[in-house]
Amino acid sequence: MIPKKKTTKKTAKKVVKKEVEEKIEDTKVEEDIPKRYYVQFWARVQPSEPRYDEMVGTIYWSDVKCGIEIESLHNKYSSMIENLMEGDLLLDNGLFMSRYETPKEWVRNLHRADLGKELYAKDFMEIVDETE
Repeated sequence: MIPKKKTTKKTAKKVVKKEVEEKIEDTKVEEDIPKRYYVQFWARVQPSEPRYDEMVGTIYWSDVKCGIEIESLHNKYSSMIENLMEGDLLLDNGLFMSRYETPKEWVRNLHRADLGKELYAKDFMEIVDETE
């Protein structure tokens, strides 16, 4: 009986190891898919009423183009967004994030950043980036 238990344990270890290897392979495949990370900018019209806020524009990071792209900007706020894109972000945890050192993470964390009294970012979305 003792040899049967050892065999069972070895088989069980191999099965667990195979499952872990399959999970690692699945994760690698998902990481290889190029993605886009979208963020929308909003302007506060009335500080206590978010439903009246105005959509200012949308930017995204593209894994295919390896850069930040502007999808749309409201004329009234375009200079504010362009100035924002030239600087670092102050995140809600007190850390700064550089657009030039980590542009992808800069976009992915915009919704967590303090953008001043007038602007805020929300609706962070991640989708598959189709090649153009």
